[in-house]
Amino acid sequence: MERNISLVSLLCFIIFNGCLVLEADAVKSQRSEKLKLIHRHSPELGHNPETTLGPPKNSEERLKQLVQSDKARLHAIKRRLGVVGKANDRVEFPFRSAADLGFGQYFVSLRMGTPAHTFTLLVDTGSCLTWLKCRYTCIDCSAAWYGRRFFSANESSSFKSIPCSSQECKTMDKASTLPNCPHPNAPCYYDYSYLDGLNVAGSYFNETVKFRFSNGRKKGLEMTMGCTDGLNNPKRFQEVDGILALGLDPLSFAVKAAHEFGGKFSFCLDNHWIVKSESSYLVFGKEDQVPNMQFTDLLTEESKMTSLYPIKVTGISINGTMLDIPSYVWDMTDKGAGGMIVDSGTTVTHLVEQAFDKVIAAFEPSLSMYNKTKGNLDYCFNAPPAEIFDESIIPRVAIHFEGGAKLEPAVDGYIFDDSKGVKCLGFVRVAWPEMNIMGNLLMQNHLWEFDLANKKVGFAPSKCMLD
Repeated sequence: MERNISLVSLLCFIIFNGCLVLEADAVKSQRSEKLKLIHRHSPELGHNPETTLGPPKNSEERLKQLVQSDKARLHAIKRRLGVVGKANDRVEFPFRSAADLGFGQYFVSLRMGTPAHTFTLLVDTGSCLTWLKCRYTCIDCSAAWYGRRFFSANESSSFKSIPCSSQECKTMDKASTLPNCPHPNAPCYYDYSYLDGLNVAGSYFNETVKFRFSNGRKKGLEMTMGCTDGLNNPKRFQEVDGILALGLDPLSFAVKAAHEFGGKFSFCLDNHWIVKSESSYLVFGKEDQVPNMQFTDLLTEESKMTSLYPIKVTGISINGTMLDIPSYVWDMTDKGAGGMIVDSGTTVTHLVEQAFDKVIAAFEPSLSMYNKTKGNLDYCFNAPPAEIFDESIIPRVAIHFEGGAKLEPAVDGYIFDDSKGVKCLGFVRVAWPEMNIMGNLLMQNHLWEFDLANKKVGFAPSKCMLD
């Protein structure tokens, strides 16, 4: 969804703006840093039967939840871009999906504070403020929060509030940083509003985040994030603790961490539809040598208006035949029309009508044996059960990028079970002028590398298994 104040799209239910800062004297290891990516079906996330975000009861409810969570991400994020990178360090964080909670995104487990505690954060490539549910300045926080945990600022010896009179406060997002400063040592407050009605409020702070290097060594780095002690719809976050922001913005976690660890980060999106306990990693720094990695340029110069990741598409082919889609559909304008965004926070791929209609027309001859029907997506059809459904009749899609790179997703990246006897094509039709958005289901089963120093995005097929 987008923020009212800056047209920002939303991860799952929300996208948050803000900034996260790494200390300039951060450790210079020759290793990288990983965060574990948590699968949406992972039992690690647990489930509170009293909450409203429990696992979908069936495939229809599941797809409906994913589609609803995508509706807020139909517009471009209108924010400036700016990226630098250096060094050859590498750090890793475990990374998993969590569809059992009804989210269409991925998660990391992050340890922070002194003593350190673990928090589960949504991974968002479309925002720049990392924040947690937090108790600090609120008078009665107990009534405000639902869920398993929150960050208790007063119990951490490394917590540092950012005063409203400080220069650091003045560098925060001006559209959302509140001007009130009752006394010099009062916290630097923010207040974010989103088009879906969600409102997030709190204060900025610095805190130590625990990084684990790939050689096993650990290091604490001080970062700036948001202590959210006010949320107008806390039930949305009963199962998760906040947001880890990876937006293409100079002050985001991704840009700052990549700056310290080799100018790049990467992650592998495992199969959304398969429940498994294995994880992959969100990696900051140089990834191990990956065969068949293809690259295309990030359009940071062409678009100064988004904190997401714009790339140049040259076309879409079906069974090897390029579709007759007008070239202007893939040209990003300074007003947010056209172009394509790679967005891990969107689940289903969104195509403007000129592209969507051509794709559907190319599919229809192969699906003519099935009757069209209503479903959660724009094109659904009656189909036999999975065990007898002939997947070989489904046309193969390829997305072609500038420079010759070509993404060939698996069929389950664009054919979804909607309900019993109903399947849908995994594309959403949006009106022109809008922006095309590549969702994470089309990206799954691939390793994605965001080379910020060289302004490139790379991808390669991968099983997304841990080392």
